[in-house]
Amino acid sequence: MLFPFLVSLVGLFFLLLNSILFYSTRKNKDFQYRIITIYLIGLFVHELLCNIIGFTAPGTNFFLSHYYFIFQFIILSIFFRSLFTNVFLKQIILFFLITVLISLAIQYYRTPDLYWRFNLFEIGVTTALLILYGLIFLIQNFKKVKSNYLYFSNGLVIYLMSSLSIFLTGNTDSVIFTEPFLLDFWFFNSLFYILYQALIFKEWKALTIKERLKKSLRQF
Repeated sequence: MLFPFLVSLVGLFFLLLNSILFYSTRKNKDFQYRIITIYLIGLFVHELLCNIIGFTAPGTNFFLSHYYFIFQFIILSIFFRSLFTNVFLKQIILFFLITVLISLAIQYYRTPDLYWRFNLFEIGVTTALLILYGLIFLIQNFKKVKSNYLYFSNGLVIYLMSSLSIFLTGNTDSVIFTEPFLLDFWFFNSLFYILYQALIFKEWKALTIKERLKKSLRQF
């Protein structure tokens, strides 16, 4: 069971690298850039805790999933809302953000023990909406090769679709490295996560190159 854990650590390393890169170059950047920086740092803290608890005490880190899915949903809803120029889309994102958070609050109030288990409603609705936002953004900017945050959105959609398919097919019990033969799903999910981080790095590199070109043009 060491190999799948090591693969997850590779993803964690790339996440840390991206967090450092975005944080160290955040000065004078746009709102979306700062949002991604916050997202990456929050994600790294979560993944670090998840790996530590999952390795030292298997089966006890399920509660961390709630923080991950809710944090990701909030921060990326804000991200995509700031990207869209269409007022209707902005209102739709705000509507779903408020509605989903209220629905989850009611659900946890009525079923407190759900905190210690995976919540498929939480996973499904938050992830599906982010995939939808990402796809809308990609479709809108399909012909705009030089548009910002295309690599990020592509990576997000690919990874979330992989993750969502695993959760909704009932493979949640194999998350904590307990069933070797069931780990194939999560191993491939870890590979998609590494791909996601690679595309985030490519996004950072593309944004950095654009900024350098702008500075060089200003000097002429």
